[in-house]
Amino acid sequence: MTNPPAAPLTAFVPEPPDADWETIRARVMARLGAETPPSWTDHNPVDPGVTLAESAAFGLADLHYRVAQRRMEAWPLEARSFAPDTDRHWHGTIPAGSLTAIAGALAASAPGSATTLESLVRAAASQADAVALLSKPPWAGVFTAPQRPAVVTLLRGRLVRRIAQEQTDIVAEAVAAERAGGGTVAARDARAAATLRHTLPLWPEEIAAVVRRERRRLSREALVARLDEVRAATAMTAPAIRAVLAAADLDATEADLAMAVAGQPPGMLPEHLEDPGGRSLIWPPHPIQALTSEPVTAGDYARRARAHPGVGRAWAVPGRLPGIAWNGLPTGATPEIAADPQAPAVTLIVERITGTGNSDGFLRAVLTAAIGPEAGAPFPDWRDDVDDLAPRRVIGDEVGAGLLAEAPILVQATLVGPVGIDRDAVIADVRGRIAALFARDEPEPGPPAAEPVVDGPWPRIDQPAGGWAPGEPIRFTEVVDAMAGNPDVWGVELLAMKVQGDPSFLPQSAGSLPIPPNAVPVLAAANCLTVRLALTGRCGDA
Repeated sequence: MTNPPAAPLTAFVPEPPDADWETIRARVMARLGAETPPSWTDHNPVDPGVTLAESAAFGLADLHYRVAQRRMEAWPLEARSFAPDTDRHWHGTIPAGSLTAIAGALAASAPGSATTLESLVRAAASQADAVALLSKPPWAGVFTAPQRPAVVTLLRGRLVRRIAQEQTDIVAEAVAAERAGGGTVAARDARAAATLRHTLPLWPEEIAAVVRRERRRLSREALVARLDEVRAATAMTAPAIRAVLAAADLDATEADLAMAVAGQPPGMLPEHLEDPGGRSLIWPPHPIQALTSEPVTAGDYARRARAHPGVGRAWAVPGRLPGIAWNGLPTGATPEIAADPQAPAVTLIVERITGTGNSDGFLRAVLTAAIGPEAGAPFPDWRDDVDDLAPRRVIGDEVGAGLLAEAPILVQATLVGPVGIDRDAVIADVRGRIAALFARDEPEPGPPAAEPVVDGPWPRIDQPAGGWAPGEPIRFTEVVDAMAGNPDVWGVELLAMKVQGDPSFLPQSAGSLPIPPNAVPVLAAANCLTVRLALTGRCGDA
């Protein structure tokens, strides 16, 4: 009897999900073989170093596999942009504007370091006890009273997330068991939380948060189970589908927004997916919202800046101008944010109408109103949910802020007038007319600007009428017209202008005088006007 021929050796061809593991393992081993010291010669599977490398490869492959299984099919209910700011995350949201101070204190060596406080906060019997702990020395001076609850939530976050993940089945069973008991969703969840207090080593508020996490998971699963029906919904079937989703314990808002998974949700308009301020209630926004939204423009940023109560007028000026850079630091604080009118950036030049305090602080507040709180914390911490700290600026836009400056203008000219006039009075009147021109800036006549077809999601805060625009050059013809408004001025000779501090005057033949891009003109205090008297009213005299 002959033995069957041995099967030929063939290379292992991995298939998903093992393909990811094998690919990562092969790359790790290739890198180890190329870069490890020559003394490590055994790269076989029995070597402890190889075992550690394979463990790391397995962890990465497992993460890839889990992420691949999370398909975000229930995306209108994922980010929960429709929820109040304090209810975005199932556990807790750090108040806007306090993250930098809290993180700085926790990162310090003492006394408020996370290393010292985490174990103490975990050992507290209740949230009130933990907050009271932070109210005592040596932590009383480290965190303010409004910050202490957020610090407690942050320090307990790792524990709460671990228990929520490890005890998912127990929480799910408790929530499901209460469904048969009837009552509202809130009442059933409260009963489930009461049951779990005997099982989970968490505070009552945290157990309620874990139940809320499970409730949100069930809402997403209910939508995923009916995706085909929702996507095929028509105006006739949509009410019935909403009723089915409501019967699956989705609240009214969730049931309405769940219909957005359809490409063309029946009866749904873009404004149904946005709040009164124009912020999208779902994330990412639905394609139908793009049909009535314009791109974010420089004018939109200026419009946002005018929403600050201390701002009168605001302009978006190209370049990185003196003031505050996008990250809240003064322009020029680092080489990367040096003032540069040619930089690919936008500076919001604002006219301050209230207060005379710290200009840097004021500009940070304006920038926060325009693009979000990243001006105070440009590098936010990792977040596993979308909240109101998401910046309003388009990715890649560099937006800074600066105060409106004044450029003193010296006007030099000889005014021609008749014999007998009061020279000082004429000069004073002409200077007043030039100053008024700089203040009101009557634009050159032209066709009226067309109204935009769409107005986008930004609130309408129009620029107040009148006033000179920053950086707009001064046209000599306008200055001559202002001077000639005085009836005793028959003509103007040798007109020239310059910004005070510039080396030389610019003659009228130049057409216009440029001024700094962040400034508006004001008439300088120095008088450079003279008067020449004409003996007759003939043309040659002027």
